[in-house]
Amino acid sequence: MCRVLAYLGLPLPVRHLLYDADNGLVAQSYSPQMMNTFLNLGGFGLQAWDPDSLSPEEPFTYRSTTLPSFDRNLRSLSSKLAPTCLVAHVRGVTYGEEAVVADTNLHPFRFPGAGVVLAHNGHLRQFARMRYALVEHVRPELAEHIEGTTDSEWIYALILSQLDDLHGLPETRELAEATATALRILRKVRAAHGIDTSSPVNLCIGTGAAVVATRFSFDYGWYPPGDDFLEVDLPFVSLWYAIGGEYAERDGTWQMSASEEPSSLIIASEPLTNDHASWLEVPEYSMLTAELGPTGIVFEMRDLDV
Repeated sequence: MCRVLAYLGLPLPVRHLLYDADNGLVAQSYSPQMMNTFLNLGGFGLQAWDPDSLSPEEPFTYRSTTLPSFDRNLRSLSSKLAPTCLVAHVRGVTYGEEAVVADTNLHPFRFPGAGVVLAHNGHLRQFARMRYALVEHVRPELAEHIEGTTDSEWIYALILSQLDDLHGLPETRELAEATATALRILRKVRAAHGIDTSSPVNLCIGTGAAVVATRFSFDYGWYPPGDDFLEVDLPFVSLWYAIGGEYAERDGTWQMSASEEPSSLIIASEPLTNDHASWLEVPEYSMLTAELGPTGIVFEMRDLDV
């Protein structure tokens, strides 16, 4: 089971999120605290928006099948890059001949010219049975960009297909509705193919100006006898967030400062710190939306009834 991370707010060195915190994303690749039976050794990726960079509307992209804990290039870059929006991911793969570790399967996904990126923690069970039934719901100009073997890339294409402008910057509400619509389509296709095995779909979606995240599962708790993923998926796939003024180190510990006008938000599969006091768990079957406003972050949590 993968681990995801999203950040929105004040410029923040990437290394604070990946390496410096007690339970940074890189540590979660080999020693996740909330997942004792699975490691995330299938690669690393990030998309990050830096307003002071050349073409600030274009995210900086880094993806590698190299283990991030041994990736010197990533460690060096993370000390120099301070984005205002970031989506990052460490990929978990099953230990078997069907697993494909390749650059084309690394998150976050971003098709050429798209203003939206996506990372996924979860898996659509029996995806091979339903994959090509999704073709009619994906725009042809997007389907031709699908290169990998993952269900996640199809989810990304499905969400993009619900947007009015494939290459523009969607409003946060439109992106949220596109995500909910995509989940409804997936539920319909699963039902048409008689698929009812528990399938978590925790998504982190970013545009540089906003993030949308879901904590969601289809048919939660339904598994065939002897299913290998039962212990991985239960309890409900985790997602947490911390929101406040600034994420910084104080008295030797990393924490999010309190603020009446929030200006920083972190969303992660697991809290990045051993002390969870400043972290809140995203409720099950919920969608979180946040955007950069004139005075800070506009934040909303809603039920996800699809």
